[in-house]
Amino acid sequence: MSSVEEIRANRPPEVGVARVLLIIAVVSWLPIVLQLYGPTGGLASVAMFFAVYGSFGAVKGRQAGRLMTTIALAAAVLLMLPYCWLGFRDDENPYGFVYATVDIAAVLLAAVAVGLLYHPNSNRYVHLVTVARQAS
Repeated sequence: MSSVEEIRANRPPEVGVARVLLIIAVVSWLPIVLQLYGPTGGLASVAMFFAVYGSFGAVKGRQAGRLMTTIALAAAVLLMLPYCWLGFRDDENPYGFVYATVDIAAVLLAAVAVGLLYHPNSNRYVHLVTVARQAS
């Protein structure tokens, strides 16, 4: 039976790509969150923090990290999704059109990242790490 370190050394690229896409989405959302929710960002910034934090656990093959990322991204997307449409009609913000376009791209990146976290290769990797951790 392989050790956890050996399994992690041969992890599938999907989980790493998912983490990168997720970080890009969160960084893209930052100016929009600050515009919509003020200087602290409110619940959206907390959800995005936990999404990124969980993605590091998911790369280590932890089911809890993958679940944390999924739930936090669901909350972040629910908070950011309305601006995909409302940004095109935002007369108060001169960058409304740009923010709406960036928001759409970030939502799509987040959706692809979650899809990659639950890809069959990622599922197998998380299962192998879980079994190896329980065996040791």
